[in-house]
Amino acid sequence: MINNNSHNTLRILIHKYKGFDISHYKDSYIERRLNTRMNLTKRDDLKSYIELLRNNPEEFNKLIDALTVNVTEFFRNTETFAALETDIVPKILQNKETDSRDIIKVWSAGSSSGEETYTLAILFLEALRKAGKKYDLMVYGTDIDRKSIIKSKSGIYESNKVSGIRKDLLDRYFEEHGNEYRIKPFVKEHVKFSYLDLTSDFVQNLATYELILCRNVTIFFTMDVKRSLFMKFCQMLRKDGYLITGKNEAITGKVVDYLENVNLSERIYKKKYIPVVD
Repeated sequence: MINNNSHNTLRILIHKYKGFDISHYKDSYIERRLNTRMNLTKRDDLKSYIELLRNNPEEFNKLIDALTVNVTEFFRNTETFAALETDIVPKILQNKETDSRDIIKVWSAGSSSGEETYTLAILFLEALRKAGKKYDLMVYGTDIDRKSIIKSKSGIYESNKVSGIRKDLLDRYFEEHGNEYRIKPFVKEHVKFSYLDLTSDFVQNLATYELILCRNVTIFFTMDVKRSLFMKFCQMLRKDGYLITGKNEAITGKVVDYLENVNLSERIYKKKYIPVVD
């Protein structure tokens, strides 16, 4: 167990120099990541490890990388994206037919190195192409890891990263360059990446998004942070908008009253329309 005084010192140090508040994360998660770095640097106690951080910027960066570790891939959890392709995306396009706005806004919250965000863009562009629709599409990817954002913006991936993508989609939306595949420019026009700490008090753009994906992120958060974030997501969804969480994540708190479970196995929820009563 990590000493509370040393833990608090570490929290202040990380927040001061990296702008990352570990108090919003579960103690068990922080402790596992810390122990990994301490073992690798042969530090037996947190106090000595903190001294290492003060004198070794490289190790400080490695710790932040460990705390913000991201695991993702194109079309990760194929069942979820199959449900999106066959059910959710067509319903969103159908809803647009009676909507006064010609823009579709989608958000990948915790976008890592961009694979999920580009997957969403490809799914919507493919649906729009098949339906012959001309709606404006914007897919936003946000993450706390600035290096991941840089990687995402490049849109360049090793060949093994795209091995699970259907050939027709690979040919249509990627350019092959040796052992790399690059997202085509016309796809990148619909995608924007930026830094965002989901545990921060970020500004809410109410009733903005048709779809929000936040998968395998909130499992690391404290319950209070998780409940607050889910409520924000709900407020940021448009009427009949969809929220998708990870398969090991369950929505909790008051937000349960505002979301309808439309696909339990894939953790897909739809915002309920609550009419105004005069």
